Amino acid sequence: MKIKYLCALLLAALIYSCDDSTTGIGTDLIPGGDKIPANTDSYEFTTKSLLADSVYARTSTAYLGRYTDEQFGEFTADFIAQFTCMDNFKFEEELTKVIGVNISLQYGSFFGDSLNAMRLQVDTLDKVIPEKELSTFYTSVDPKDYYNEKGKPIAVKAYSAVGPSTSKDETTTTSSGVKQRTIIQTIKLPNSLGDHIFNKYKENKEYFKTPESFIKNVLKGVYIRCTHGDGTILYIDGLNLNLNFEALIESSSGKRDSLVYKSYFFAATKEVIQANHFNNGNRLEELVKEPDHTYIKSPAGIFTEATFPITEIYNEHKRDTLNGVNVSFTRYNEKESKYKMGIPQYVLMVRKKDMFSFFEENKITDNKTSFLSSYSSSNNTYTFTNIAPLITYCIEERKRGIIATGGNPEKEEDGKKWEAENPDWNKVVIIPVKAETNSNNEIVEISNSLSMESATLKGGTNPDNKLKMQIFYTTF
Repeated sequence: MKIKYLCALLLAALIYSCDDSTTGIGTDLIPGGDKIPANTDSYEFTTKSLLADSVYARTSTAYLGRYTDEQFGEFTADFIAQFTCMDNFKFEEELTKVIGVNISLQYGSFFGDSLNAMRLQVDTLDKVIPEKELSTFYTSVDPKDYYNEKGKPIAVKAYSAVGPSTSKDETTTTSSGVKQRTIIQTIKLPNSLGDHIFNKYKENKEYFKTPESFIKNVLKGVYIRCTHGDGTILYIDGLNLNLNFEALIESSSGKRDSLVYKSYFFAATKEVIQANHFNNGNRLEELVKEPDHTYIKSPAGIFTEATFPITEIYNEHKRDTLNGVNVSFTRYNEKESKYKMGIPQYVLMVRKKDMFSFFEENKITDNKTSFLSSYSSSNNTYTFTNIAPLITYCIEERKRGIIATGGNPEKEEDGKKWEAENPDWNKVVIIPVKAETNSNNEIVEISNSLSMESATLKGGTNPDNKLKMQIFYTTF
């Protein structure tokens, strides 16, 4: 290889931050001579806000409360949940009667006013939540399908995020020096619920043999919602049903005449269903129409949709090798407010056609059709440093699709016909997400963000606000 040929390759690698998946745009790349010009080009693309009234949320965190934001309007969160028992669960024989029943809500964080006056209500479910239906885990799930809204609730409680309504509020420090706060909200339930559970055990111990049997035959679950108040959302990471009993045990006299107290708990865990229900007011429908910017807002609020000029890139560079494609989404600084929403720390770029299946199938990014970016506070942007594999993937999909319908990818009319039949082929969606890492700092799980977060991004449907992507290519 001639020395200048080698230098050109090294220059392209250093300047354009190529990855090991760099591919050609066209299929007929033929190196000509020994000079490889390294070039850049830029293309405009458009964005718009996309209403996301429901997201997939299979999570062990429950959200409860109501908050009305100056910008985004009213948001409410409530949930339905099942409780589990251990396999072959047993009550001790010396139990005599139920003396107390309660549900404990455990959380370490919340959004909004810590002392705001709220009220919650607890109802029991009269139908089993279907585990195999994907719709169960979308935040549009309707609790009315599982409980009798005309029935009498089993509990009503006035509360605030912290303060007298809580039964525990403490901060501990872990061995690594991290401070953790634990707040417990205890909701008193009628003893009749405990009697019902205990009587079911005495009726048939098989009902307590497995969690499924317990849910089906003993307690189908509960629905907890906020009925009054505005200004606080609890992030509940622990939910238990607690039963307290009196028991008579054998004393030193050899008789069962010594009174003691025993407690049992049934937890809402990942093995059973906990389904969040979110509702946004009409304000979001107005915001997505604003032309001079776009939004990302969680939970279940607004995404940003981008339409990339992939056909134009292909037509102009079909005989070039695409080394890199960079895009950035710049965040506007938000106005100051008393309870400012957080900034999404991670966003997912995924093809619009995959925006639901990505989460349903518990995928992680493949850097081909999906990419992850973290928020950069230094320049206020989310940057995707090389989405060239996505551009190539979409081009090849377009070619295959046109050929499959008997068309020619090089004919403009055939291309336009296929694109009209597949309107989302060149669209991606920017979604606020939560990314979990392992001890090696590797991404192991990506889920929809369910925290109160938002960002206003440059772009929008106004033709004067188009964004630019930069491409790096090599011409043989």
